[in-house]
Amino acid sequence: MTDNEFSPWELHNTGEQSGKAPTAILRVPEDYPTIQAAVKTAKAYALISIAPGIYHEAVKVRTAHLTIRGRDRNGVILDGNFKLDDGFEVLADDVVLENMTARHFVGNGFFWTGVKGFRASYLTAYANGDYGLFAYGSNTGQFDHDLAVGQPDSGFYIGYCHPCNAVITNVISEDNALGYSGTNAGGNLVIRDSIWRDNMSGITPNTLDSEPDPPEDDTTIINNLVENNNNFDAPANALQYPTIGNGIVITGGNNNLILNNRVNGHMYYGILIVPNIDQHLWQPGGNVTENNIITNSGVADLALSTLSAGNNCFSDNKVARTSPPFLQFTHACGSLQARGGGGDPSVAIGVLDHFMQANLGRYKVRDWKKVPAPAPQPGMPDPTINPQGIFTTIEGKPLDMTAAATSISPGITLGGLGLATPFFEVILGFYMYYLPLALYAAWISVATWDIVRRGEMKGGTRIGWLAVVYLVPVLGPLAYYLFGKSEIPRLTRFALAIGAPIVYLLISVLLLLLIS
Repeated sequence: MTDNEFSPWELHNTGEQSGKAPTAILRVPEDYPTIQAAVKTAKAYALISIAPGIYHEAVKVRTAHLTIRGRDRNGVILDGNFKLDDGFEVLADDVVLENMTARHFVGNGFFWTGVKGFRASYLTAYANGDYGLFAYGSNTGQFDHDLAVGQPDSGFYIGYCHPCNAVITNVISEDNALGYSGTNAGGNLVIRDSIWRDNMSGITPNTLDSEPDPPEDDTTIINNLVENNNNFDAPANALQYPTIGNGIVITGGNNNLILNNRVNGHMYYGILIVPNIDQHLWQPGGNVTENNIITNSGVADLALSTLSAGNNCFSDNKVARTSPPFLQFTHACGSLQARGGGGDPSVAIGVLDHFMQANLGRYKVRDWKKVPAPAPQPGMPDPTINPQGIFTTIEGKPLDMTAAATSISPGITLGGLGLATPFFEVILGFYMYYLPLALYAAWISVATWDIVRRGEMKGGTRIGWLAVVYLVPVLGPLAYYLFGKSEIPRLTRFALAIGAPIVYLLISVLLLLLIS
């Protein structure tokens, strides 16, 4: 599969003036004292050029086909003073923002909503109260050569679009709750050639009922470096905390391609496919994971959670361990087995434990307002060039995609449970994972013993009930206890078939509330 198959610049370029001289150049502060004043005056296809300085304003853009460009990426700074909403809120089509920094806004650094055509190039967003770079209900756009640091939601977000017709490339996302989040997005959406490191979790396409048009579907994640996303000290909201310690996580999404990524140093899983629960249970299906190199995962390099739908497949990945075991054999791409669902229950238990911790407020994170400024970043090679439209060729210095050192190494596991994870997670995992297996084994064993010992039961009836007990999972033994006229006292049968599961559920809930 070649890179050209995922080239968004094969799409039409909505910037009709691409490469042509702007209709006007409006300079801030030489011609206009504020950015907002220049934006309000500008007509379509104008260029707004901003001199270095700190601008305490929140800019709204309602005019289409504008290019708004700083002359110095590190010197042109929009500062929200921890009071203003968004550095830029763009409400018009085909608006390009380039070569500047946004910090200390209670909302987002750079925000496009409800537009067709957007581009963010050579932008830095740090210490903002929601997202760094955020495109919502928008399509046909590009994020490139950007940096997002220290947001309590995600550094980069493209959501609620299908088809999105968008690309994220040559960006760095670090010290955020999520490196990337894309709720209910997809359709020619490509995340490529970028670095996602030191966040709580790396790349997380997801499905939620709380946003329009679920599910998430058809995102391509290719040629990325995803490393060391175990940052318990990153700023975070409750909704983002459960996926901590994982590299690439598909939560309830479908038909995603995860290809040729380098994933290293995660406390739990390198690549994880897991369902998501909101108003509905969203089961992931049709996700393809191929040709990735995954190392130094604490529990497993590849993981497929129970309650996953069919057609999730895994092939040609370089890994040391998978959960469930032999995942690249049982769910190889193109095989009949991959059409089935399944997965490992232990995978879901850890996520559920983190979900409870988050919702009970039992986690400590850094205040996003205290995130320090990142190091200066490379700016546009030539900030005097004509406007380039929406999709541009990718220039500039390539990112260093060498994996960094990590303190994470493969830990001891038992039945899919990581024994090197926090102690109470191990206790909870053992109880919630192994006790149901023990209970089920007890159901089968007692039912078999009772059927075999019953002298009055005829041979055909005996064989029939044994078949029901062994061949019908869970419901078979229960059916025998309730309808098989067993000689076991009724109270004992009801305690085994109904009372024990109820006690198990009650204790599980109690453990989640007390030790999560």
